[in-house]
Amino acid sequence: MAPSAALPDLAHFLRSRRARLTPEAAGLPRSSTRRLNGLRRAEVAALSGISPEYYTRLEQGRQRRPSPDVLDALATALQLDEDSRRHLHRLGAGGPAPHGRSAEAPDVPEATLRLLGSLDLWPAHVVTPMRDILAWNDAESWLLLDFAELPVEHRNFAWFVFCDPRASQLLTDWEKTAHSNVHRLRHALASDPHNERGRRLVADLTERSNRFAAIWEEHDVQGPTIGSHGFLHPRAGRLDLDYTAYVVPGTDRLELVVLTTDEGSPTHRALEQAAAERRDRGR
Repeated sequence: MAPSAALPDLAHFLRSRRARLTPEAAGLPRSSTRRLNGLRRAEVAALSGISPEYYTRLEQGRQRRPSPDVLDALATALQLDEDSRRHLHRLGAGGPAPHGRSAEAPDVPEATLRLLGSLDLWPAHVVTPMRDILAWNDAESWLLLDFAELPVEHRNFAWFVFCDPRASQLLTDWEKTAHSNVHRLRHALASDPHNERGRRLVADLTERSNRFAAIWEEHDVQGPTIGSHGFLHPRAGRLDLDYTAYVVPGTDRLELVVLTTDEGSPTHRALEQAAAERRDRGR
């Protein structure tokens, strides 16, 4: 179990951000006798314009639902980026009530499946906020693996990264991908804190992977984004791909993630060759 399991998410997040911000970064003097690297509670309170007692109650989980103005002041004082600022507001507002959503995987819209299947060259997949992989195309199977080989409960990117030994062999920057998946889970659970699938997944990964537990404790967050991944393909060698997550309209907040690269690059040529080989086998 993660050390913060008994601490409310808002309190844990505030503690983690305060510990990271140095007095110098906050424009405060550092005395020669100071031993604490991060800010003191009273310093965060002063920077936010709230009382030290009120801030202490927030960090101890005894003060719930601070006002949006207080949250904005705290976000500014702690120098949060936009993802972290939104995360703080979600935590401060408290989660929505349990919505009774079915535990079964959501359906991928037919139009999204058609689009996914039409992407012959580019690896692509559809994923839930909790990182469950619902659908993928042939190019994705070639790049990583055919996720149909895995039990349904293990068709999850966080599970793959932390529990499947193939991940460390395929990913050139395993640490970067590991952090990204944990940050996305944090983001998703803040928006849907009663999601039973997400809670079970975090508990399971925390038990199975010390590295997951350590990154989870950092309490960083990230929403849908763009970025890049490097792969070491067993046949094609080094591949460098950019990814973009497109949010699929609907209440399930699914994402269509597509990986692309510059036309004419070595990675592009490798993808073209792989696509041609798949077409030849299909004839």
